[in-house]
Amino acid sequence: MADTVVPIQAKWFSLSNQWEYAPQPPYDVKNLHPTEPPPTSISLITWNVDFANRHVNRRLTAALDYLQYNAFQEFNGGQPPPCLILLQEVAIEAFDALLAHPWVQAYFMVVPGVPETGWPQYATYGTVTLVARSVPLVGTTCVHFQRSQMERNALVTDIALGTGVGSRTCVLRVVNTHLESLPQGTPQRIVQMGVIAELLEEAGMLVGGVVCGDMNAIAPSDETLAEENGLTDAWKHERREGEDEEGVTWGYQPTSRFPPGRLDRILYAKSDAFDVKDVRRVAVMLRMADGNWVSDHTGLMCLVETRRKI
Repeated sequence: MADTVVPIQAKWFSLSNQWEYAPQPPYDVKNLHPTEPPPTSISLITWNVDFANRHVNRRLTAALDYLQYNAFQEFNGGQPPPCLILLQEVAIEAFDALLAHPWVQAYFMVVPGVPETGWPQYATYGTVTLVARSVPLVGTTCVHFQRSQMERNALVTDIALGTGVGSRTCVLRVVNTHLESLPQGTPQRIVQMGVIAELLEEAGMLVGGVVCGDMNAIAPSDETLAEENGLTDAWKHERREGEDEEGVTWGYQPTSRFPPGRLDRILYAKSDAFDVKDVRRVAVMLRMADGNWVSDHTGLMCLVETRRKI
């Protein structure tokens, strides 16, 4: 059996004050928050927002509030710069809370627009990518991993970026994923990463791609998965040997019987067309007003910037 590729469609909050399917890409971004020509750089944020603990609606709302006012502080909670926000472990019962958030309604498209049509059949939580309306959307699909007992997937979003050379544009692929969990999921993670690497190398207009998400990197084999698949670990690329501890994204919120680890990662297929830089953690030790953790993971953030010579 092969992995299942499902075409999906984004939703946005329309001028009639309701969620509707966005026009099939490519669409004219001049109608809503125009960027002309397309942006030459985008920010990427990846964050596992934790489906398992209580108060999923309040915690997801708190996560979105944090991103609105802290991820792009210079924008004072208003329209963000061109960006994609890649969330994992969005509980299906919290999807309405995501759609109800005013910042999401005003400035983003939601992929998938309906979880039941985008996630694997029996998934009770999954991946969601928020695409700023200032980013031209070229296409979206969801790959359901065949070798997954946990209903995991790779959510694929293709976007158009400017090159800084006249009106030339390029297509960047951004994959949002949550690989198989726990030690028993190690063989599945190896296969799933191979599938993602192939997605990032597909022929066509693509100039390359980035995969972000919860890689559940807990086994020795996980430490070599990126390199074995021709991918570069953005955190390691920007830091000297011995500085990896700063990149720990799980295990402190709260402490666990498992050791803290750098479970969440940003990986990319090296290309002459773009750079991945300014990688940093966000939402570190973040609690709600009642003291509960917003998530058991911290997030990661980076900037992807095209090179003028392409």
